[in-house]
Amino acid sequence: MTFSTEKSSNLTVFLDFGGVNLSVVYLLGQSIAWRRLRIVVLVRIVSVLVVSLISSACIAVAQPVTSPLEQPTQPNEAPRRLTINVSVTDPDDLKVTEGDRISVGQLIADRTRDRNRLEAQARQLDLTLQRLEHSTITPPLPPATPPPIATPTYLEEAAAIARAKADVDQAEALITAKHQEIDYLGQLPHLEPLVMEHETAKLAELQRDHTAAVRDYQLALGKRSTAEYDHSVTMAADVSSRTHAMLSYQQQWANYEQRLRDRGFQLAQTQLRVDEVENALANLAVVRSPYAGRIRRIKWLGQGADGMLSAEITLMVRAGAGVAVPGQFDGMPGDTDAAGDSAIVGD
Repeated sequence: MTFSTEKSSNLTVFLDFGGVNLSVVYLLGQSIAWRRLRIVVLVRIVSVLVVSLISSACIAVAQPVTSPLEQPTQPNEAPRRLTINVSVTDPDDLKVTEGDRISVGQLIADRTRDRNRLEAQARQLDLTLQRLEHSTITPPLPPATPPPIATPTYLEEAAAIARAKADVDQAEALITAKHQEIDYLGQLPHLEPLVMEHETAKLAELQRDHTAAVRDYQLALGKRSTAEYDHSVTMAADVSSRTHAMLSYQQQWANYEQRLRDRGFQLAQTQLRVDEVENALANLAVVRSPYAGRIRRIKWLGQGADGMLSAEITLMVRAGAGVAVPGQFDGMPGDTDAAGDSAIVGD
């Protein structure tokens, strides 16, 4: 409160309460009683104004004015408009249309064809994995060890050679004796020619026997050589057979190890494909509505470089829908917009 006096003998009173300025002007030329009365009335008026201003200030502090356009949003209060961005491979993957009324947890978008295809691949890969895990690869059996070949004694061949040699020696002795006999008879006088012819014939026969004995002796020697050769061939064949069996066993073992490596590689590749399919299934968007309401608009945004179709779904949330149910946006590639919309008047 301030007082000021001007030359016109007027008293001006300025009052400032919470931004409210009051000015009271009265004449000083009045009588003292009149002036006192005026001052008392003025003080009472000022007191009433002060009380009114203080009460208004308290009410203003206790109840802040809310603009009709501003509506406070509590942490657990549902938004009135929800914008959901989804990515699908086919327009049929979108399970709602404009104007549909949906409930909490209702399916909005699901890539059904991709899911069925991936699930079929997962089943096929699981069967392949089981077949590989239960497949049996038998190791090769080592080659059998044949009995050793006995060293021949050649007793029969030696006996045949001995007999043939004896026959040759005997034939040579007979021929020698016959020559001596013929020489003796040739010295006898008056010997009949028939006797000499007879002895000469016998000598020729002994010579034929000697030739046969020599042939038999050579045949016995040939049989001995043949037996020795056959034994060497048998030994060589045995060595060759053992070597071939060992090489075959080594080849079979190498094939066995290669099959084990191939199965391990196939198991690793199949498991990798199983993981890829499971990741692809996990990354498929399954969009469910977190609130009950009405689909106001579906706007197709375009197609990306990966061939995915992008759509923006505007959900008008029903009044009193409550808090969003957790887990309704499992794998949903989108965002929400909790801004108000003056055109929304509940369901």
